[in-house]
Amino acid sequence: VLVSCGKKEEVPEGILTQDQMVTVLSELYVIEQKISTLGVTRDSLTQIFAAMKGKVFEQAGVSDSVFSQSLNYYGDHPKTLETIYTGSIDSLNLREQRLISSEVTK
Repeated sequence: VLVSCGKKEEVPEGILTQDQMVTVLSELYVIEQKISTLGVTRDSLTQIFAAMKGKVFEQAGVSDSVFSQSLNYYGDHPKTLETIYTGSIDSLNLREQRLISSEVTK
């Protein structure tokens, strides 16, 4: 992110890096898609997502509050957030290509 004087702005301590955000957001999207096909009530989906979201955070080594703070921080920096979302889409597309490729070779 560039500030008016042209220097790169430092990301505050305790905020996830862009790469970490890409990883966590991609994983959250994957689990959201998986549970959306379960055919259970919305309340149940919310509970399942909350449990699985906790596992994503645990695997990434971050807490829910750190993720929320990071998302709020990047929300105040829309160009950087756009880069993060683009990275997440690229990551998901790559996963899809690998999955399709592995199914074709079976």
